[in-house]
Amino acid sequence: MKIAIWTARILLAAVFLYAGVFKLGISERFAVTVAHFSILPPAVANVFAFSLGWIETLTGLLLLIPRTSRLGAGLATLLLATFLAALAWSLSQGFVVDCGCFGEDPEPSRDKMIFAIWRDAALLVLTLGLACRRTR
Repeated sequence: MKIAIWTARILLAAVFLYAGVFKLGISERFAVTVAHFSILPPAVANVFAFSLGWIETLTGLLLLIPRTSRLGAGLATLLLATFLAALAWSLSQGFVVDCGCFGEDPEPSRDKMIFAIWRDAALLVLTLGLACRRTR
């Protein structure tokens, strides 16, 4: 069981560190991606876009440290739930947007958005397992 928990922590940390550091490098372009979702007012979308890279990086670091891994998993759960809600809402409104998760997608599509929803749902299951596990 310890190996499974360790593996899940490392996998999730890698995902969040990669996504966070990537967004820090393209924060202005990512702000445009966030604006395409048409969920947040422009000023809030910009703050969210500029903050998300830092939050994801912090989440990845928290997941790596055994003492803070449950906190990191809780934060990851909140982030993934937010991402899932944004993707689902955009699809329900007929928007086809690039999720902006791991890089720019020059040709976003409905199928890619549905894949992102499934991917985020699978990651959410992992984070919930880590956040809700019993400690000894």
